[in-house]
Amino acid sequence: MMTLLEIIFGGLIINFLGINTRYYFFKIFNKNLKKDDFKNKEDDVGEQFSQGFYNFFIGLIIFSLISIGLAYIAYKLKLL
Repeated sequence: MMTLLEIIFGGLIINFLGINTRYYFFKIFNKNLKKDDFKNKEDDVGEQFSQGFYNFFIGLIIFSLISIGLAYIAYKLKLL
């Protein structure tokens, strides 16, 4: 069970939703960004914590909005 939660939180929320949302949002303002700029750097502990925190926080917000949106659509289609 813990492995499943780790895959969901670590893989989906942080590594996919968090990084991609931040990347595409900041890509609007700065065309020279790379996705590696938003990933954790192994050599700096402070940057590693801050990037991981921001990715998790943004990913959690996007995951919540997607979940609420899907529940709302299911409710409107009388599936719930």
